[in-house]
Amino acid sequence: MQNIDEFISKDHLDQLKKRFFIENNNSHEFRVLEYSLEIFDVLSTAYSMGGKRRSLLYYSALLHDIGYEISPQKHDQHTRSIISTDPFFDIVPHPERLMMALIAGGHRKKLARELNQLSIRNQQIVKQLAAILRIADAIDYPRDSFLSIKRLLLKSDCLEISIESTAFSIVAIRVSQKSSLFEEVFGLPVKLIEIS
Repeated sequence: MQNIDEFISKDHLDQLKKRFFIENNNSHEFRVLEYSLEIFDVLSTAYSMGGKRRSLLYYSALLHDIGYEISPQKHDQHTRSIISTDPFFDIVPHPERLMMALIAGGHRKKLARELNQLSIRNQQIVKQLAAILRIADAIDYPRDSFLSIKRLLLKSDCLEISIESTAFSIVAIRVSQKSSLFEEVFGLPVKLIEIS
């Protein structure tokens, strides 16, 4: 697997943010990006996930909602399609481009059948990163810019996430709904703790 950072320059990243309207650092996309990387960093040592995977998650999280302008109801599918087919992403080689499309497009529901085009190792990477992205997206479901993750703790029996939010019950329900892939690939449930 190659590092996507080697192919996407700062200028290209800036163009990407402008083209897909991802310019507000306090937007949903940036909060999901931040939460994704925080979760990744807690898991990385125990699950041998290094910088290349972190970079892949970074771009997948940043781009996960770019299909929203086409259709809010099917934005995950449109996100996958845009990353897979838009010439803007031609600079990203295969299989990393397909992996990014599957992770970003897999943040809501099941992963697309194109997953089978990847090696078993890369399929596992996609599942791990999509699972992290789903949890991060669920945490920001209420779009609460004041929500914050206060502590992440990897325990032997769960990933414990302590959050502060006025919408804790909504977040807890959403995380519960979107955590099955995480439990499948990491073998751990996600446990939310409310911090007041």
